[in-house]
Amino acid sequence: MPRALLLVSMLFGAFGCGAEPPSVASPAPSSAAPALEGGAGFRPAESGGIIGSVTWTGAIPVVEPVADVRPRPDGTGYTRRVLSHPYAPRIDRASYALQGAVVYLRNVDAARAKPWAAAPVRVEFRDAQIVVTPEGGESGRVGLVRRGAAVSFRSADPVFNTLRGRGAAFFAIPFPDPDQALERTFDAPGRIELTSASGYYWQAADLFVCEHPYFTVSGPDGRFELSHVPEGQYELVAWHPNWNTVAHERNPESGLIQRVQYAPPLETVRMVTVTKGQSVFAPVNLSLPK
Repeated sequence: MPRALLLVSMLFGAFGCGAEPPSVASPAPSSAAPALEGGAGFRPAESGGIIGSVTWTGAIPVVEPVADVRPRPDGTGYTRRVLSHPYAPRIDRASYALQGAVVYLRNVDAARAKPWAAAPVRVEFRDAQIVVTPEGGESGRVGLVRRGAAVSFRSADPVFNTLRGRGAAFFAIPFPDPDQALERTFDAPGRIELTSASGYYWQAADLFVCEHPYFTVSGPDGRFELSHVPEGQYELVAWHPNWNTVAHERNPESGLIQRVQYAPPLETVRMVTVTKGQSVFAPVNLSLPK
């Protein structure tokens, strides 16, 4: 297993800124998303900001690709192609900037939080992968969802598939036909791991259902920003999924892998103190477990 360290360096700056459950024909109907407004106790003048850069240190890990193996419709065998692993870290080889790390705060008083700006999220099966896209944003493998807001689900692939959700929510949504949009809302905060329940074991993505807006994902240059943070002490969390597997299941007829279990995610936590009008420098180290 590769060993590496992930360093989140805060740059100078103060900103105001088992068994499957029964599948159902459609998810529970969604309710209207809550209004995007800040807490009653939010005071912009009493906030600071955190900006930083997520940088991978140490050897860049080699993550093996996955094989998309499907039976041919005429029964003459299997069609095989190679795909990138969805949880492979996206590291710039020149700067070692890490894209796609989730950075967020714990111990936030929602009543003092800034207004929400997160866009609605769409999840879809597309070209044999699970793709997460915020409205007006770029597609990826992570979606940040406000608690109680609706998420849209659909499949663009012309094969039957079922979306499995585990973690903060437990569900299975079938897609017998392509381009059938469905919606679901989530009330429990936390991570929802999205995978295929139809044997396409490599398909994986994540939703984070959030109670406050201080969640973000590092960009292509590794940078992130948490703006308009009320002054106070918080736990700063850096998170990335683990691509290493600890167990797998095979189809008893074909012998092909149909489900995998990933090792625990990479995560580190440290305390940070935000003071109004002041910048915060708080490096965070995240290492791959041995």
